[in-house]
Amino acid sequence: MDKIIISSDSHVFEPTDLWKNTLGSRFGDNLPQGVSNFEGHEGNFFYVGRPGEAARLEELVSDDGKDRRLDDLAKAGSDPVYRLELMDKDGIYAEVLNPTWGLWIPRMADGAARNACAEVFNDWIQEYCSQNLKRLLAVAMIPIVDVDWAVKELDRVVKRGARAIMIGTNPVDGAAPYRDRKYDKFWAAAQEAELPVTLHIVTGRVRDPFTYHGDKERENIPASFLDLFYEVQPALANEFIFGGIFDRFPRLKIFLSEYDASWLPILKYRLNRVQTFPGFDHLEKKPASRYVEENIYAGIINDPLAAKLRNEIGIDRIMWGSDFPHPPCPYPNTTQNIDRILNELSPEDRFKVVAGNAAKLFKIDL
Repeated sequence: MDKIIISSDSHVFEPTDLWKNTLGSRFGDNLPQGVSNFEGHEGNFFYVGRPGEAARLEELVSDDGKDRRLDDLAKAGSDPVYRLELMDKDGIYAEVLNPTWGLWIPRMADGAARNACAEVFNDWIQEYCSQNLKRLLAVAMIPIVDVDWAVKELDRVVKRGARAIMIGTNPVDGAAPYRDRKYDKFWAAAQEAELPVTLHIVTGRVRDPFTYHGDKERENIPASFLDLFYEVQPALANEFIFGGIFDRFPRLKIFLSEYDASWLPILKYRLNRVQTFPGFDHLEKKPASRYVEENIYAGIINDPLAAKLRNEIGIDRIMWGSDFPHPPCPYPNTTQNIDRILNELSPEDRFKVVAGNAAKLFKIDL
């Protein structure tokens, strides 16, 4: 039995009308919001604030009526007092809290609306976490295309107690790539604040499979699902490693949330191969794979191979997360889930994965 368990990747359920109620008619219908009809399809949808994309809510929680946890999960996602009760029940000491509906904010096409929606979420999650700031740890959403705004917002959320900042895995279509020097003052500010930068699945350019509707469109779901997990690899390689971000900001830490970890060894091998190509030997006199070992952390939920590959990944870089309150989460059987995926680890290594590594990265007092 683990004495301390920290989830490095949990979520809140923001009200689906949060942005519309807060921002009113300022941005018309471009705000993320719940709708009952989307492009001729009837149902309960969440329009993500990007033309042509809305998630069907019943698919996000589809369980054929068999999952008796759903009421608990839905309530805990929006009620921090109830959440703390369930955390106690399941043996969870602390949770790092990401958005749910706000995950799509970096994909919004309207820059002013995107920034305003991020500010609204950051205010809301900080209020949610204020119920217990030692156990409920806010991840602020900061799309960084508007760099001056992003630096100011980073300073604002740091002062309010954010433990990490989330950016899109890739910038929105048409924006400069992250390796562009225009973003350097943001990386500098994040490094100075000692806040990890989270890259979370579905925040990049690959479309979320839950936003596909109609038989023809849904034929793309398998490829889109796999692309979601792959998207972060070229982002790390092209922007942060070979793009020079880690060389310019060597203390910057990137947390890969919900991307799993067992693919990192083959990525390290391929990065070193790229380094042998003409024109790509400019890194700071070390193998490209070293940046993965020094600057990157990876979150796992059910990755069955991460423990087996712990030496190749680096045991100090792996962190367990529950994904609570999303339905795939193991609640109320967290201990059994951890036993299943980490059963071959020593007690020392297991502690690192379920608590110690997250405590160091997110500055959690144990």
